[in-house]
Amino acid sequence: MEPRLRMWGLFIVLMVPGCVTGVCLQDPPNIRNATFKILRYEVGTTLNCDCEKGFRRTSSRRPYMLCTGNSNHSFWENRCQCDRICHCEEPPPWEHGSLKRIYHFVVGQTVHYQCAQGFRDPRRGLAKSICEMIRGKMRWTQPQLKCRSETENSQFPGDEDPPLSTEAPPGSETSRPLTTQRTDFEEHTDMAATMTSFILTTEYQIAVAGCVLLLISILLLSGLTWQRRWKKSRGTI
Repeated sequence: MEPRLRMWGLFIVLMVPGCVTGVCLQDPPNIRNATFKILRYEVGTTLNCDCEKGFRRTSSRRPYMLCTGNSNHSFWENRCQCDRICHCEEPPPWEHGSLKRIYHFVVGQTVHYQCAQGFRDPRRGLAKSICEMIRGKMRWTQPQLKCRSETENSQFPGDEDPPLSTEAPPGSETSRPLTTQRTDFEEHTDMAATMTSFILTTEYQIAVAGCVLLLISILLLSGLTWQRRWKKSRGTI
């Protein structure tokens, strides 16, 4: 169940009189080699209105059904309805029709691209765009298609099929293939990091040696001080 529907179902359960205040957000437990069925549904239960492939939910209706009512009478509110997704071919021309046709597309529409005559895409990118609902707005996905003139180069550097991992996903800001070649800047950066690590290690060793010498000096001074006091005490006796 989608999080939005869960929160909406929880809100409805809390607002409908006579309903329980708790809601189970998880599915019932599964037992191996066993099935379960529900004999009756509690008031406040919600059911997602999902449609099978080739159908879509009627947009004028809510995306769920709600079991509502009271102890005397309860019923399912808002019936789900799925309509078959229909497709039309290119409409025929009409008399005195404009050469430029203006369409108003809906979500799910797919547009296929191909290079014009005399051009081709050496990368063989994804040549289609889909109208999708992205962050509450209808947007077209970016097709990965770059058409170049066939007369520019006799042989394109990307004629062979590129690895799948080197192509940018649809809708990304760049379609340049990834590269593993190291640059001079990266080599200088690694060398600088190595030198820094070596300098820090040397400084650490010098600091440890200084601490050891300081500790030895303190012990020697303490021994000499104690020896003088002992001799002085013997002289007074």
